[in-house]
Amino acid sequence: MYVQAYGRSLEEAFENAALGLTGVVTDVSRIRPEQTVEETVEAEDLQMLLYKWLEAILVRLDAEQMVFSVFNVKIERESCKYVLKAVMKGERFKPGWHTSGTQVKAVTLHDMEIEEYPGKARIKVLLDI
Repeated sequence: MYVQAYGRSLEEAFENAALGLTGVVTDVSRIRPEQTVEETVEAEDLQMLLYKWLEAILVRLDAEQMVFSVFNVKIERESCKYVLKAVMKGERFKPGWHTSGTQVKAVTLHDMEIEEYPGKARIKVLLDI
């Protein structure tokens, strides 16, 4: 299953990719931003950064049963790597309150696209379901 995300910046596109991933798993509109969690990922290129970012969200879902509806992403270039720092807001998945959508097994690098232009960015990522 593909997720496409857009934004006015690369950071906003990464935020929207995270919302797209979450929207596959459950109805994002039912997630209350009750808990705040910070996440940091690093990678040598943007594709690996996106992969690690979305995988970190999946790990939180699998290990902690956390789902998020608010993402605030900052991406910085530090010497020869990218660093993504995010603040995520959400809550524990509650069966009966949150709908169960499609289970995502993994994020893939296959066919991944990241395009950045002045004032806009687009991401396409394939999820293994």
